[in-house]
Amino acid sequence: DVKLSPQAIEGKEVVITSQLLGQAAAINQQLTSNTIVNVVSRDKIEELPDQNAAESVGRLPGISVERNAGEGTKVVVRGLSPRFNSITVNGERIPSTDPEDRSVDLSMISSDMLEGIEVFKALTPDKDADAVGGTVNFVIKKAAKGLKGDFRIQSGYNNHEKDYSPYKSTLSLSNRFFNNKLGVLATGNIQRANRGSDVLDASYLFSREKRGNEEFAKIAVDNLNLGDRKEIRNRYGFSLETDYDLGYGSVMFSSFLSKIERDETRRRKRYRVADGYVEYWLRHRLINTTLFTNSITGNFDLGLLNSHLDVQAAISTTAQKMPFSHDSQFRELGAFYGTTVTDQGPQFIPAGAKNNLNETTFYQDFLDAQNTDDRNITAQFDWKIPNKYRKRDISENMTLAFAIDTIGRQNPTLYDITREGKIKIDNFYDYSFDPGTFLEGQYVFGPAKGLSIGALDNFMHTYWNKYVLNGAVSLQDYDAGETVYAGYIMSEIKIGTNLIFLPGFRYEKTRTDYKNVWGDVGVDAHGQTILLKAKDTTGVKIYDEILPMIHLKYKVSHFFDIRLAFTRTLARPDYFNLVPWERISYLDQTVERGNPNLKYTKVWNYDVFFSLYNELCLFTLGGFYKILKDIDYIRTSRIQTPGSTLGYQLTEPENSPEDTKVYGVEIDVQTNLKFLPSPFDGIVISANYSRIKSKTYYPFFEIGPRSPLPPYRPTLIDTIREGRMPGQANEIANLSIGYEKGEFSGRVSMIYQGDALMTIGTRSELDGYTSATVRWDMTAQYEFIKNLSVYFDINNFTNQPERAYLGLEAFPTNEEYFGWTAD
Repeated sequence: DVKLSPQAIEGKEVVITSQLLGQAAAINQQLTSNTIVNVVSRDKIEELPDQNAAESVGRLPGISVERNAGEGTKVVVRGLSPRFNSITVNGERIPSTDPEDRSVDLSMISSDMLEGIEVFKALTPDKDADAVGGTVNFVIKKAAKGLKGDFRIQSGYNNHEKDYSPYKSTLSLSNRFFNNKLGVLATGNIQRANRGSDVLDASYLFSREKRGNEEFAKIAVDNLNLGDRKEIRNRYGFSLETDYDLGYGSVMFSSFLSKIERDETRRRKRYRVADGYVEYWLRHRLINTTLFTNSITGNFDLGLLNSHLDVQAAISTTAQKMPFSHDSQFRELGAFYGTTVTDQGPQFIPAGAKNNLNETTFYQDFLDAQNTDDRNITAQFDWKIPNKYRKRDISENMTLAFAIDTIGRQNPTLYDITREGKIKIDNFYDYSFDPGTFLEGQYVFGPAKGLSIGALDNFMHTYWNKYVLNGAVSLQDYDAGETVYAGYIMSEIKIGTNLIFLPGFRYEKTRTDYKNVWGDVGVDAHGQTILLKAKDTTGVKIYDEILPMIHLKYKVSHFFDIRLAFTRTLARPDYFNLVPWERISYLDQTVERGNPNLKYTKVWNYDVFFSLYNELCLFTLGGFYKILKDIDYIRTSRIQTPGSTLGYQLTEPENSPEDTKVYGVEIDVQTNLKFLPSPFDGIVISANYSRIKSKTYYPFFEIGPRSPLPPYRPTLIDTIREGRMPGQANEIANLSIGYEKGEFSGRVSMIYQGDALMTIGTRSELDGYTSATVRWDMTAQYEFIKNLSVYFDINNFTNQPERAYLGLEAFPTNEEYFGWTAD
């Protein structure tokens, strides 16, 4: 027995400012972890001018962000697209929010509700194995001692839309009761954001191979779209955290609700050059995405052999509902002069259009609705049994030109019509619409005026009896169930004082059940798409996998440690790719279908991580190498087997016959300059850089020359070609320079994201890429009196647009300007 007596040592006073506190908290969490993890602490979240959780995650090394209208929505971890990553709240898996794949839209989660963000890049056996890129865990705030409250309110300005209506407000209250045993924390937030933008998007056709000294094959513009988007996004969030300290453990109940409502109006002019049309479109739609998760967790110290028991149960649901999308189309036939230039880029297309508004008439009208519901039920007691259920319902009512023309001929005094009785576009103008300086003055939006939502809604309601259900759309409905039985063994072995060995393995057994409708797509006498020979189809697939995982952490000295990880993970195919559906269109000579026999992707992961640190700085250097077997993709080819569909274009998911490799390095530096004399001692710096490479294989398909022998059919080249992973940027960098002195705190941040492959063409010349971007943000805060501060944020103050292109920058596929915002 050793008796210790206390002694007080008086030290000098150290003032810890908010930026230093946030930096120190993140560093400490990373250093104390026995795995490879990056952290954004609560204090750092509050110091960043981020609109949502996706933006905050994008500040970490090796992570790039997918954006919509300039706002982060999904994250790409280590070059692997969002469907390869796991998103959790307090360790519980969030179901997918995407109708097509397994990805999660993070724009609905407000960063104000978070205690911190953890990105685990090397998995341990206690975590879900289907997280090839990593697991992003959002930690909800927990009650501290004493009554505490925090209230923030802000107004905003959107430069692109000249709008002062954006606002955000957050409130949190917490306290502990019964000698601090019971803690209760409630948070709530509401936000209104304006994400309007000007958009250009274009598609191209392969024209011919390159000749002579040409460095690129010839392509021609197929479609050019110019769009004006108006969109208001309303976010709502609420969380309730209660925990009770039992002395020998704790019990915690967590409830988290987050919702985003999007009200979008898009006016679009479409130059369909290859078909000879010019079209005007109006779309008005609502999209509501909701996340609701509830969990109860128990942590108990049993005393028996120093053992510990964790028990957890949770239910999480996501729902993406589009109650309506009303799309109206007006068309001008023979809309181009014969001299229209199509092979020099989209900027020459408008000059070749006739813009004859007297011959631009109401062509089609659609009303769509779509619901996607996803639910996870998880129970964990030494083993884990997640049960997932997903349902998607899609409907489309439509009326085509023959019905609209009939309405025009029957109401010649009600509508301005052509000699043939077609309803002209000028019946539906919104004269109050002003597109402003469109696409920074590069293009003119017109000459038709903007279309009116009210006028077209009124037309639809008046003649609803002319709208019919599009039967072919029901082929995209499906029910899916997925049950995963998982068990794991994991141990933490300390060898001496400097080495920690964490071996283990995980076992997962998966059962998937899918139900869908199979059928042929036909056309009736009026050109209406109908479904023929429809019948229900079902599919069941069962598989299991043993996944070994080993981690090592060796502390070389008091300022240097090395971490190694060797892990086996997997990725399950997207829901809709597994559904046993098939759609045959004899009119278009196409066949589309799912593949219930699609294999899951097996992955070997190798990680190494070096950390050097002291009280002023953390420097980390990490490297990773991943080998993915049986990765799946959508393949387009031709049917070569005899039958009624011989020669039809076939689109279906397949597994790659070759392994995919992803590898890279990550460098992270977090430091402060407290050691410098005033005023330079207030500088705080965070910087990271990632270099990522990947190699995968895609289908290469083209029609070659005809055979010289009967029946003289064209030869088909159907093979594979090498490329990088979709969504993977070669280079990612973040830089943040902060300054704190007295009551003032300010920070300037930069995000660099290199170009990334986004769409896979039938050949390399038709591959699509996003352009490299540099985005700048700034925040400043001043504390007038204790507990009362005023802050100012400005995002994207250089007005950086989002751009994408096809092979060369001269052939843009997307260009979107959304301006800057201030709060």
